Amino acid sequence: MNPLSTYGVDLGKVLSDISTSNFRFGFEQQFNQIQNTTIKRINSEIDRVIENDDTPRRLAALERDYKKLDDNKKLIDDFHFDLYSNQLRLTEMQTDAADAIAAFSSVDDDTNLTADEVTALTAKRDTLIANTEALLLSIHPDITTPNIIQDVKNTLDTLKAMDPVAGVVDAEGTGSPTNANRQILDDLTTFNSLLNTAYEVTYTTAENAQDISLDITASLAGKVADMSLLSDVELKRQEEEIEGIKAHYGNILRVISVSFEARFSSTEQLAASLQGQQVQPGSIMNIFI
Repeated sequence: MNPLSTYGVDLGKVLSDISTSNFRFGFEQQFNQIQNTTIKRINSEIDRVIENDDTPRRLAALERDYKKLDDNKKLIDDFHFDLYSNQLRLTEMQTDAADAIAAFSSVDDDTNLTADEVTALTAKRDTLIANTEALLLSIHPDITTPNIIQDVKNTLDTLKAMDPVAGVVDAEGTGSPTNANRQILDDLTTFNSLLNTAYEVTYTTAENAQDISLDITASLAGKVADMSLLSDVELKRQEEEIEGIKAHYGNILRVISVSFEARFSSTEQLAASLQGQQVQPGSIMNIFI
């Protein structure tokens, strides 16, 4: 009789099963501890990746640059709007000044002002005064221009003092003027020349301002592209680094698990060998047991 068998119970098998069960339970306990420690380490390394990421700082710098450019663009656009407004007004003033000068010679070639010419001239004078007062004094800190609009505005007193009368228009250079008509004609001629200069300066400055605005717009688009690219590239890099950390520790856990399964299989085979050959019930071999 098998000394390890008692009352039909294979004591060796029972002890082997208990040993195997204890081995599995012990491993599972250890594996759980290892797994928990590994998870903590994974989280710690992921936190390190996030903390070491300088993307937020670089994005913040790009955002500051963008805001500065955007603020500058608003200033230049406001400046350009004022210039364009002045440009339109100066165009109208050039026409009115030319019409006012023409009133002197519409009938009698600058030698006499009729009542109708005085009425037309006075109307043009009032329009010139209104438009001169409406001109905008606009400046930009980064664009240096002649203060030509202020020069135009400085003629307001002269314009307001113009009081044409029906009568003779003295010849140019007359020493003892008959009335103020010759002085008014001379002042209008000078004023018209100033308007032409003011228009050219304003037009050129407006074109310059528009070019600067377009350059800033291109720079703003570049900053947006840089921010988008930085976010995409760094996010992908960070994701790849985090996935690499997970894969690394995942492989470690798999190696431990496979090692356990191999040891457990070996333990089961050893237990089976210790139990000897199993005889099927009813076999003639039972008489020898």
